[in-house]
Amino acid sequence: MKEINKYIPFGIILIIFGTILFFLSGIDQFIRPFSQPILMGSSKGKDILFFVLFGITIMLSTLGDNDKIYGYIKNLSISEKLKNKDFYLRLSLILFLFTAIAGLVVELYLRNSLGIGWNTILVIMNPSMTSTSILHSHMYKGIFGVILGIFLSHIPSGIHTGSSLSAYTPDIIGLLFILIPVTYIVMILSMQRRKAFPRIFLAFTSTLGIIGLIDGGLFATPTIGGIYGILVLMYNGEILDGISDYISLKEKREELITILKGEWAIIKSIFGGKAKENKKSIHKYLKILIPHFALVLIILLRFSIAFYGANTEYYELILHDPHDLNDLNQYNTLNLTEDENKAIVHLSNEYNEMELLNNLAITLDGKCDWYSLSWNIYSYL
Repeated sequence: MKEINKYIPFGIILIIFGTILFFLSGIDQFIRPFSQPILMGSSKGKDILFFVLFGITIMLSTLGDNDKIYGYIKNLSISEKLKNKDFYLRLSLILFLFTAIAGLVVELYLRNSLGIGWNTILVIMNPSMTSTSILHSHMYKGIFGVILGIFLSHIPSGIHTGSSLSAYTPDIIGLLFILIPVTYIVMILSMQRRKAFPRIFLAFTSTLGIIGLIDGGLFATPTIGGIYGILVLMYNGEILDGISDYISLKEKREELITILKGEWAIIKSIFGGKAKENKKSIHKYLKILIPHFALVLIILLRFSIAFYGANTEYYELILHDPHDLNDLNQYNTLNLTEDENKAIVHLSNEYNEMELLNNLAITLDGKCDWYSLSWNIYSYL
């Protein structure tokens, strides 16, 4: 029980802080500068979810520290593989990637069913505004919002649930949503009996990853953080364990420094032209670099999609069941085409994408069921 005491108070503090954020307004503004970079456009709802989920994750990571629970699991008549935390680490990556990619496929299916392009931002206006896109998907958030509405009678202002989207998403997204708690449970199993630094690191990145799946999808910053965290522990686990030992075990510091100096000497000899003599070491260092290469690749993929899908000539605005479009005259409208239940409007590319999106949300409130807007990442440059 002594080991549990190191983490339980920390987890309780995080949960209490997240609860305070839920009931009190204004506090979230002070933490927004810190949470926004890691949560990708932080909001009060995501801030609350982050602290509460991080706290719960830290606490659940201590289950295996209990000797009775650990002994019971070790004595179960199951394969030794199913008792191995590294097995669950690899399984969590598979489940995580499958869930994220499946959400992306559903996003593409929804766009095809509505007759809009893949490179657009879809905004549902009724009964409340919520948006989604390939680069920042809210497919799972719509289901999560419905679940929140069942359990919470009052949701404070500033917390956007995205439940309006659930009326448009296919039923399969509800089944796929079940994979998120399953993935989370597998992640918890992968944290058991780990040293302090890798445990907290994995709890932190796993929290980001789960939030990213719900609010952002495959290419969201927290989702990428979740993938990166799992890969780092898979390929850099010994390094994280070493950092943990260096912090907590003073008697091992000299030994760890000696090992580090030896590794540095090998690296210098490799770059000094002795690569052939250090083939095994090169293989080891390349393995260590895999998570970082993966991080760079997925970030490059995200921006490649954003730039490839950008419409730089004009913004294409498609409105479903529109009425009273006179307010669009305040924008630089290049062309307007209408049929029975749809209007297609071309707007000048002089606007910043985010500013235009926010302004249209106000202008079109109550004047259509949904609208889509082509994106233009160049407008941010």
